[in-house]
Amino acid sequence: MNSQDKILHCYNLVAEDYAVERWNELSKKHVDRLLLTEFASSNKDTGLCADFGCGPGQTTRFLYDNGLKNIVGIDLSPAMVNVARRLSPQIDFQTGDLLHIAYPAEHLGSVLAFYAIVHFTLDQVRDCFAEINRVLKTGGDFLFSFHVGEEIVHFDKAHDKEIDVDLCFFKTGDILKLLGETGFTIIDAIERYPNENMEYATRRGYIWAEKK
Repeated sequence: MNSQDKILHCYNLVAEDYAVERWNELSKKHVDRLLLTEFASSNKDTGLCADFGCGPGQTTRFLYDNGLKNIVGIDLSPAMVNVARRLSPQIDFQTGDLLHIAYPAEHLGSVLAFYAIVHFTLDQVRDCFAEINRVLKTGGDFLFSFHVGEEIVHFDKAHDKEIDVDLCFFKTGDILKLLGETGFTIIDAIERYPNENMEYATRRGYIWAEKK
């Protein structure tokens, strides 16, 4: 399974290529844009929003451009954070770990985490949800996405660079159960099929939850 060192090596190595590939991806992801636009509108006045697993900052920038100005992008990879800062210098970007979030309790108004849990085991997902619940204000929104299924897919190359990471799929029911166990109420839970021309061929899950 994935160690933090393997994940760091992967994303530090591919940061520049990843940014080129992903920067404009939302232009063809209609469901994503609808959800993110509503999320920005609902949370523009609720306090600081953290976009965890922000990568080069494409979702962070989308939220910012749609009115959610009080936002920080957070990623494990320093190389990704450097790229994000270069592409969106008006936004605050920081390194950080979703399993050990460096904020005090009830510090955040909302949390976004698009595909930020895809290298975790289910036990780590539980720990991640508990950490997010800890740092969210009561009633705070948590919107995230993941790959739906039961597979674990190994990758040894990305953008012609050698890596060693696993991509983990999750059953939506299992994720909903973990959210309930870690103090969240489910607002919306949806799945969609991939855009075959531009995405890895997996069903995508999106869950909008709220801290109880």
